[in-house]
Amino acid sequence: MLPILEQLLVIQDRDRRIARLKVEQTRVPQQIVAVDSRLAQGSTDLESLRQELKHIESERKKLEIDADAKRAQIAKHRNQLFQIKSNTEYQALLKEIALLEQQIKGIEDSELEFMEKAERLQPALKEAQVELKDGTAKAEAEKADLQKRISLIAQELQQLQSERESLAKAAPAEDLERYERLMRSKGDEVIVPIRNGNCGGCHLHISPHLIHNAKHSGELTSCDFCGRIIYWQAD
Repeated sequence: MLPILEQLLVIQDRDRRIARLKVEQTRVPQQIVAVDSRLAQGSTDLESLRQELKHIESERKKLEIDADAKRAQIAKHRNQLFQIKSNTEYQALLKEIALLEQQIKGIEDSELEFMEKAERLQPALKEAQVELKDGTAKAEAEKADLQKRISLIAQELQQLQSERESLAKAAPAEDLERYERLMRSKGDEVIVPIRNGNCGGCHLHISPHLIHNAKHSGELTSCDFCGRIIYWQAD
């Protein structure tokens, strides 16, 4: 294999690794945001349950106050019964008492419904509290690992970029410029082997003449179809 080909393959390896790390470097902060978002959602769900229970208790309390007020009215009306002399007024007051008692029964039924609803929500609240506590601990550990990964990526990138810079300085300028031009147009796979008579990049069939050049020429050989640098790789 040509020495310049070996040099460019090493440079290509560094460029690929640098590209992968840069993609990961972008994704890791997004993963941290996703962890925070998941944690915030758990906190929101817990607070929603708390507010729902608070609302239920508030509504139940209102019903209790309303029922107590109606009981006070009934007590007052019962006292008034002893003072009324008219049978019509007496019957009207009895009807009023009966109506109030019926309303109290309806209120008590509603209170019972609120209490049952609160009882059903309590297990969900406790479960949400446990999940948030566990989730917070896991999220902090996960974020710590991700922060550590950010630091490691930065270190690895610095090392690879330094290596790449040294390799590039050692490569012939014309060949390096050709390689980098291909990198800009083709991506991170510009030096490819010949596989089963085909270009390892575009996968089109390569002429015997080009295969011969790739095997024996003292210069870099390019695919006629995609322009990638091709080389012979013995099986």
